[in-house]
Amino acid sequence: MNEKLKLLSCSEFRIFLKKLIDDKIEKEWTADFIDNLNLIMIPRMTIKRRYENKGIDLIKLINDSSYYNKVKKNINSRGSLEFKDK
Repeated sequence: MNEKLKLLSCSEFRIFLKKLIDDKIEKEWTADFIDNLNLIMIPRMTIKRRYENKGIDLIKLINDSSYYNKVKKNINSRGSLEFKDK
């Protein structure tokens, strides 16, 4: 599973993170923050754990459009999921 996260290029990962901002899944970061995010100094696994702490499976979010839509509909104002079957 973690290999899928590593296969994304830095630019693809940035685009995905910006999509999370546009779709109001990511509530704390801005597009400017993403542009300046050093993906060498901050490992992707740290970002993955950040989402896991909010109840979101980042790998599944990247690869499963139905899960993405479900998360988009069930995200709360703090950026955490609010449905039981995460």
